[in-house]
Amino acid sequence: MRLLIDLGPEDPRRGLAIDEALLESIRSGGEDTARLWVNDRAVVVGRSQSVSDEVDAEFASRSRVPVLRRISGGGAVYHYPGNLNLSIVLRDGRGIGSVAEAFRFFGHAIATALVGICPAIAPDGSDLLIEEAKAGGAAQARRGDALLYHTTLLVRPADVPMERFLLAMRPDYRPGRVPSRPRRTVSLSEAIGRGLSMERIAEVLEAATSEALGERLIARRLDGDEERLAGRLAKKYGDPEWNRSL
Repeated sequence: MRLLIDLGPEDPRRGLAIDEALLESIRSGGEDTARLWVNDRAVVVGRSQSVSDEVDAEFASRSRVPVLRRISGGGAVYHYPGNLNLSIVLRDGRGIGSVAEAFRFFGHAIATALVGICPAIAPDGSDLLIEEAKAGGAAQARRGDALLYHTTLLVRPADVPMERFLLAMRPDYRPGRVPSRPRRTVSLSEAIGRGLSMERIAEVLEAATSEALGERLIARRLDGDEERLAGRLAKKYGDPEWNRSL
């Protein structure tokens, strides 16, 4: 199974584009892939969410933080370089099961691997919790039998309080479309009282993915077709029409 690792902050448009390029590639004969990556600052809403319901667009604009729409469902998140993202793309997701079963399968694997670092971490649906505070959240996209599962793990504290961007964190949140699930957040570093490196957590998630899927992960790169497709898709993720409020 291929492993892609890029722990330098990625242009968030390209970050999202690569996930979609991998999902399209695997439907055309590409190989199963696990990807560990870090996004630069962006607010990312779920595929069917309303931007105006979810995001303080004025504050995001003043902060020069783009608001982007991903292809998977779920709620709005704030990506920043203290987050580590894990994406898993499988040609045939039927062996993992339903949407709920996939969240349980991968959530359990990730939480079990992280217990040695943070004993209080536990999966809860699509979330990872540390004593009722959210330390990570996952979403999925499926095309035919192909599965894209991706999760964001808070490794270090956010540079800006999340409620400045995310309206779901405010008491007057009243969404008209697909809602986010507001929860107090905490990073792994905050929970254990010491700093953690992205490299260390990436190693843990790599091992967890390998064990859960029973696959040896081999570090490679995108092939030429995937690179070209990611480049084209990055333009979509920079297009206001794609990212506009529903």
